[in-house]
Amino acid sequence: MSDTNGQVVERYLECLAAHDWDGLADTIAEEGLTREGPFCDQIEGKARYLAYLRKVITNIGGHRLTVQRVSHVASGLSFAELTEEFEIDGAPAQWPECIVFERGVDGLISRVSVFFKQPGSSPAN
Repeated sequence: MSDTNGQVVERYLECLAAHDWDGLADTIAEEGLTREGPFCDQIEGKARYLAYLRKVITNIGGHRLTVQRVSHVASGLSFAELTEEFEIDGAPAQWPECIVFERGVDGLISRVSVFFKQPGSSPAN
């Protein structure tokens, strides 16, 4: 898959929102994929990452994803600002986040880095 302007990132996000794991699999690199999470956790490899997403997202009640914007900032580098919504103990919750995507020469996503904003936190004085 050739990708010069990052359309694969939009496709990844559409598939993630729809819980379309096969479609999402088509957007990420077969070899060398790394996912860095907001808690400094790391997942290596396409199969492990897909298994992780399936497990986490399908076990979260009411999961929804709303994309505010996708920015393609350099060749092979994009970020998406989005909000994930879900239920915790039956109550709705929202997490604003930013995901940084790196794409390889084949245009497929090779690195995913997830950053959360902290709702309800106060800025440092």
